[in-house]
Amino acid sequence: MDESPQRVAARLTTHHSRLAVWATAILGLVILGSLFAFSDGRALMRTVSAIPPPALAGPLLLGILSYVVMARSYQGIAAAAGWTLPFGVWVRITFVSNTVNYLVTSAGLSGFAARMFLLAQQGVPSSQAVIISLVQTFLTNVTLLVFIVAGFVSLALRGRLDTWALAVVSVILALFASLLVAAVVLARRPALRRRTLVNATVGLHRRAHAWLPRRAPRRSRLWRFQRTIHEGLGFLLARKRRMLGPTLWIVLDWFITIAVLWAAFQAVQHPLPVSVVMIGFGVGLLASLVSIVPGGLGIMEGSMAAVFVSLDVPLEPAVVAVLLFRVSYFLLPMVVSLFLFHGLVRQAALSATADSAVDSAGVGR
Repeated sequence: MDESPQRVAARLTTHHSRLAVWATAILGLVILGSLFAFSDGRALMRTVSAIPPPALAGPLLLGILSYVVMARSYQGIAAAAGWTLPFGVWVRITFVSNTVNYLVTSAGLSGFAARMFLLAQQGVPSSQAVIISLVQTFLTNVTLLVFIVAGFVSLALRGRLDTWALAVVSVILALFASLLVAAVVLARRPALRRRTLVNATVGLHRRAHAWLPRRAPRRSRLWRFQRTIHEGLGFLLARKRRMLGPTLWIVLDWFITIAVLWAAFQAVQHPLPVSVVMIGFGVGLLASLVSIVPGGLGIMEGSMAAVFVSLDVPLEPAVVAVLLFRVSYFLLPMVVSLFLFHGLVRQAALSATADSAVDSAGVGR
């Protein structure tokens, strides 16, 4: 029996997606390899051999703790939405969805799709699952911007930057501050938020069809997504007091995550001020989130190392510390997730990949 055009399109899209994953993964490995190529091999080995084995426990334990705290923030937001799930369930969802996000390249959307799948298994309607994930993502990203702005301000006030660097930092600081102000304004003004989301949806749909006609999402899906964003922010404002607890957990989560990188520099015998760590951390994490490379492989390490080198950190300790951060915050939790929940990871990954393929083929509703 001949395949329908929709099935053929979905199969071709899946094939192209696999090729894209391999191509982007190779790109990430090339960037990662360039860090070693530009480093002094002997200095790298001296840096690694100088790490006291007990010092490795700090970054590794902090990496696991960050995921546990992240799960607590999800639990609080879900409770505010009227869904009370055991904490162990949220720990499992957090580990699995983040693992899928690192394994399936989709600019961070695969983790979102995996959470939808996992919450559906717990009986949570898709509309509520989207709002829970969206509110947590919004609070997480706004908190991250606050940390980045604080790091830039701290560096500028301490006079650690020359004139040229100060000018660049000032521009970046103004950009991040503008994003924070825009987020607050849009959150508090529903009419303006709705108009902005509508205009953004129309513009995104036009550009997607102009630049990537075969992979552009359907307009109906974009309209539903912007409506969900609008409803999610309305949910957030309607429950401001109940959002205080999850917000504090998210702030604690970022403190712990930054502490992972700070502890990594402690382990390589090159301690740095928290303000410097925050800058490298923020730039690297943002670069990995917006990259199409799975898990930001190479992109995060390269951008972090470049920032630290620009702040007078030797290349070799920067490379080793950043790789230790990668292992502690990404690789170890991924191994834990695959070891404890391997079947669930496979189901969630297949669900996220299928969702992406259907969207790209235009057969999803």
